[in-house]
Amino acid sequence: MAKVKIKLVSLLREAVNGKGEVEIEINNDKVTLGEAIAKLFEEYPRLQKLVKELEERGLTVIYTVNGHSASRDTSVSDGDEIAILPPASGG
Repeated sequence: MAKVKIKLVSLLREAVNGKGEVEIEINNDKVTLGEAIAKLFEEYPRLQKLVKELEERGLTVIYTVNGHSASRDTSVSDGDEIAILPPASGG
């Protein structure tokens, strides 16, 4: 079983009841970032809806694993930290 911490900032935090960090457990020792995100979205459907809306508007949501940019097929292990970063706003 893998436990991973997921950090959320800005508007993404609002979709998980204002929490800046959540922890999820996955019933497999070897998982991908995509599988971990799918599990997160199961637990927080509002977050999934928000991310989908952002992506449909052509905005890029960035995922990192242990501080490094990651794709959905990146391996995630027990104790890793995932961050989900919303698109940067500019002006």
